[in-house]
Amino acid sequence: MIPHHEVPRSSKTLTRPTRTAVIALGFLAIACAPPEHSGSSNASASPSGASPTSTTTSSPQATLSVASSRYGRIIVDRTGRTLYMFDVERDGVPRCYGACAASWPPLVSPVGPVAGSGLDQALVTTAARKDESRQVIYNGHPLYYYVGDRSPGEIKCQAVFEYGGGWYVLDVKGNKITAR
Repeated sequence: MIPHHEVPRSSKTLTRPTRTAVIALGFLAIACAPPEHSGSSNASASPSGASPTSTTTSSPQATLSVASSRYGRIIVDRTGRTLYMFDVERDGVPRCYGACAASWPPLVSPVGPVAGSGLDQALVTTAARKDESRQVIYNGHPLYYYVGDRSPGEIKCQAVFEYGGGWYVLDVKGNKITAR
């Protein structure tokens, strides 16, 4: 009798659950990858329209607002651009710098920020960044844009894990919304 040998699986063959996980991660990477830079002058601008090399988004006075979204009422900037929190920043100290800040530009304000209608001014503060700019904080959470969100109302990277932590939109009380 000839012994039966199992044919080893190729290292390139993926089981169905593994293949599904790889596909899902691929979609996540596409959804939160920095946008492609094209020849248009707008393609690489930061959310405020600042120069492409800027890693912060500054305005004379940041005004926080509230907008309705598929996640409920969330915190946005005065133009309706979505703002996010980074869940590893539990003590109000910004920790997103370098490549992280290139993908997630902080909202900075050289003048004290303002809480718009529906938000609590007592929850708005700022914290010093390494470059001495002042990052806007709401309810203890430094606020960031996602560079791929180009228009008011866009939310392309809710509840994702990047740069060592999770990124989330915030409700009007300044709490993270964990829905995907």
